[in-house]
Amino acid sequence: MNSVSLPDDCAKQWEILLLLLSSEEKKIDRTSENEIDTMSYFCKNEGVRKIMLQWLQQMKASYGKKTSELDTALKCDDVSLLWRQKGNDKFRANLVEESYRCYSKSVVYANHNGPMYSLALANRSASLLRLKRFQECLSDIAMAIESGYPTEQRHKLLLRRVDCHIELGQRSEARSALAAATQYANTLNLSATQALEFEKHVKIYEKKLESPDLVDKREDEVVLPECYDGPNLDFNAASSAIELRRSETAGRYVVAKRSARRGDVLFSEDPYAWVTLPSDDPACEMCCRPDINPVPCSRCSRSVYCGARCRARAALAFHRWECAGAQCELFPTVGIAHLALRVLLLSASEGFPAVPWPTTEPTTAAQLFHGYTQVDDIQIYKQESPPFYRMFNLVTNFDKMNNNDYIQYALTATMLTIYLEHFTTFFEYLPSKVPYRLSSSQLQLFAAAVILRSLGQLVCNGHAALSLSTVEEDDGMNGRTVTEREVRRATAIYPSAAMMNHSCDPNIINTFHNSRLIVRCASELSAGSEVLNCYGPHRARESTPRRKAQLRAQYMFTCTCTACRVTDRRDFVLLFSAYVCQSCKSPVIFSGKRVQCQQCSSEFQLDRALSIIDRAEDLALQAERAKNVEERCEMMQVSYKMKQQVWHRHHSSLRAAADRLARLYADIGDFNRSVELIKQNVQCLEYQFGSFSVEVAHELRKLSDVMLERILKLPGHPDYRDWCLEAHKIIKKAVQLMDLNYGSWEVLVKRLKEQENFVASLLAESRTPETADCVHHNLHYNLKI
Repeated sequence: MNSVSLPDDCAKQWEILLLLLSSEEKKIDRTSENEIDTMSYFCKNEGVRKIMLQWLQQMKASYGKKTSELDTALKCDDVSLLWRQKGNDKFRANLVEESYRCYSKSVVYANHNGPMYSLALANRSASLLRLKRFQECLSDIAMAIESGYPTEQRHKLLLRRVDCHIELGQRSEARSALAAATQYANTLNLSATQALEFEKHVKIYEKKLESPDLVDKREDEVVLPECYDGPNLDFNAASSAIELRRSETAGRYVVAKRSARRGDVLFSEDPYAWVTLPSDDPACEMCCRPDINPVPCSRCSRSVYCGARCRARAALAFHRWECAGAQCELFPTVGIAHLALRVLLLSASEGFPAVPWPTTEPTTAAQLFHGYTQVDDIQIYKQESPPFYRMFNLVTNFDKMNNNDYIQYALTATMLTIYLEHFTTFFEYLPSKVPYRLSSSQLQLFAAAVILRSLGQLVCNGHAALSLSTVEEDDGMNGRTVTEREVRRATAIYPSAAMMNHSCDPNIINTFHNSRLIVRCASELSAGSEVLNCYGPHRARESTPRRKAQLRAQYMFTCTCTACRVTDRRDFVLLFSAYVCQSCKSPVIFSGKRVQCQQCSSEFQLDRALSIIDRAEDLALQAERAKNVEERCEMMQVSYKMKQQVWHRHHSSLRAAADRLARLYADIGDFNRSVELIKQNVQCLEYQFGSFSVEVAHELRKLSDVMLERILKLPGHPDYRDWCLEAHKIIKKAVQLMDLNYGSWEVLVKRLKEQENFVASLLAESRTPETADCVHHNLHYNLKI
């Protein structure tokens, strides 16, 4: 190992260290061992322990400090001040969103016991007020005052609090806040100018409070859908309409006891453990809530939460043991192993349960480990059963795993155990959380084995927690456009939902509210049918050989689902990269040999087709440099028609070209053409992914936006009412699909519902006596597209 040159960046050394150490240890096949035997060997290997400890110390020296003038792992008021000054410059330039981001950085880096923290919070509250994020503004004001905001300036914050309550329509709270602000201002020795300015604001607010238009605008609390047919006492977090079974061939699997309809909730489960993923817009590390106003850890600048309550809960449950690792960038470096560590920490926080069938009291890690395996793996899913039993008895696939991979997992578990031993006081705390008296060395061995076991379980049972995020994208032509994108917020483990087997054509949809997983029926489910999830490779996105290879590599099984068995659908996904036959317009799939149409046997001229595509792409590039949008649109239209000559109508690149052209049509006000192109794409997406898919949902959302713009821009058009009827139909369908795929709590779904109500109001306004009789029919048409 001494002859190997390692990168200077110690985070990049990790993968190389694993490869080098595992290559030295791979002579012995350890996949037949249990976790205790494996970790007993590595925990006693002084050479490995020394290397791991040195690497951890290097990570701390490299990252656990101020890394630049604008970044630090710990708290630093100088860094906080720089970001606050940047925020002030942005705020004065009326770049409010950018000022908010700068002030948030200032909040994150400020020492909580110093003056910078309250100042950063107060400045951020000003940006939040301008951004109309009133509830978060109130939270920042409260934290700023609690953190010692200067008394001579506090009356301004108290007035800002009045403003927030008025904007939220909270009349009584606003009156109380105004009285408190006035009372506080009277205790100050304000100058004449300051007093005059204060009185001016008071009068403005008093006038607003007299307005009859002041209406409470607080959002209703989110009510999550309940499990269909009620909760299942024998299957934790599951619906009573399903049950858990076991067979010799399939292992444990989930079956419908009763029929269920599309959208019915089959699981509603909080994770056993979770970790948020690195992001420019991080989620709360405790509840995984996205789009937060970040409240940082009081010691490090790497962990943020949605509020003080979640921060306190996280500190007790896991962050006090993770804070040192977060400071030295340990967790982004080790990936999924962070979640394995979190499993141990959360298990300890709740307290490890007694073994289910104790004959003698365990005194060693091996005895305790063995005791936890002596369970009925169906009965442990009863609601009253300890959650740890369900987590501990998930499959690991260690017996099917490559020996080298298994050794790397064991090395990672060794490193994380050394981290807990040398950088935290976790092992002083652990004895109080284990119900048996084990020696300190046996407790460390037990902890190491739990981490190793969890690593194996997470690789084949982990879930990505997703949500919608509003992002700005460069469209390459007209600047930036705002759109919604599915974002992976966290990785989590859901022991009940993990019981579903895989299918490349699943019959469920996974949705998330913060960290909670809500599993719905994607289609009608008959009694006796197996409930099937998709572990990743989907029949509409990957070819059969590729799907099978991916599943073998990660999950160690050969897929025999219906989508993989049916021979006439094996090449289905190739259709979306197919050319079009010039004779019969059928798809022509290029397989690397002689290209000919499988329908009419006509030979396909591939060279000519590629030449046309090249010219079309060149024309599209020229269009992006066009002087005006009209010229750009005309050139893109010619490019699109050339591509239509060569690509089959379901080709994914033809869809993308149609999408770009539809945007341009909308930009020049040719909404009818834009609508027709998007409708074509809807049909193609329905064919590939299904009528109720998330892909169709997003395309309908896009279609609804163009239709709404057409209505707003052309109110006097003869087809105005028909457009309203069609838009109402499309928006209603978009709401249905977005709700099904993401949940009614998503901001996009709420926005679509507002659009639906708005178009319905336009229809009511445009109703004439001769159309009155058909209004009921028009608003309750068949929603199928």
